[in-house]
This record gives sequence, C-alpha cells and structure tokens, in this order.
Amino acid sequence: MDIKELLISAEKYFLNKDYKNALKFYSLVLSLDKSNQEATIGAIISDFGFDYKDDAQVVYYYYQTKKDFTNDIRGSVEKLIANFIATNEDIFSLIDSENEFNDGIDYEDFLDLIEQKANFKEAFEDAIFSTKVIISKKWQFIDFIKKLTENGYYKVALDYLEAHAPLYNNDQDILRLYKLLPQGKM
Repeated sequence: MDIKELLISAEKYFLNKDYKNALKFYSLVLSLDKSNQEATIGAIISDFGFDYKDDAQVVYYYYQTKKDFTNDIRGSVEKLIANFIATNEDIFSLIDSENEFNDGIDYEDFLDLIEQKANFKEAFEDAIFSTKVIISKKWQFIDFIKKLTENGYYKVALDYLEAHAPLYNNDQDILRLYKLLPQGKM
C-alpha cells in the first residue's frame, strides 16, 4: 500500500470512530514518512478520540477547515486539545475562542448591520466582501441559513451546510435546514 491509500484507510476508520485502527494506519504512514503532517495530526486526534469520541470528530472537522489556511495547524490542533483537556469546556466554545483572533464580525454584530442597511442582501454582501461572519452558536447557524435561503442565496446556504453540518453530528435541527433548499435551483 502506498501512503495515500494508508491515509484514506486511516480516515475511514477515524470517521467511523474506530480510533484504534485509525491510529494504526496513521502510525504506518509515519513509519514510512516521519514528516507527514496529515498522519501526525491524524494520530494526535485519534489518540484524543480514545477518551473523547465525539469531540475528536469535531476537532477533526476543525482541522479539515483550517489546514489550508493555517501554517501551524499542528500547533493549533494540539493547543485546542490541550485546552479542552485542561478546562473540559465545550469544544465548540474553544473553537470559537480560536476564531476570536481572526478578522470578522460576531453574528450579533451582523444582525445589527442588517438593521442598519436597507435589507439582508445589502448587509450580507457588505459583510462577505469586507470580512467574515463569525458564527459560534447553533441558533446563529440555523438563523443564518434561514436568512440565506429566504433571500435566495441557495448555493451559499448549501455550501455552509455541507461545510459545517458535520460539526453538529447529525443534529436533526441542522439536517432539517436542507429542506429549505429548492430542488434543482442551485
């Protein structure tokens, strides 16, 4: 097996919460390539998964969304896990605190911006083109998706759902949001 196949197998085990086998495959990759960042981070998160099954999935999705944008993603993942273990806070709160250092506006500030502008479309386009909206709570995510679909941003809503729904572990409230999307209009 080559490294790519080993990583695919490791990820499959990981996503099925079989952290023992995921760790074995990530370790096999590291025995072939000690500098493989994906295997290193996968091994770290798999080890975390032994004690925190569901939280490990959230950390993994966090890693997937950040890996192309953060130079020191390993440091970010290790810090997130260490902070979680030390404080035993909700993993979403810790991810949100990581996002506080990024440029963006809080969802409540975005709602204020909607009030100041003529309509949602104007506020959304101003926010999206100049910054990003930081959503840290489930109700905010649901509200944002509803506002997007009410204003015809179906493709944007779908992109947000596909990128963030896995973080909510098949939460029925989140999955119902897909019903807001018209069939064949995207």
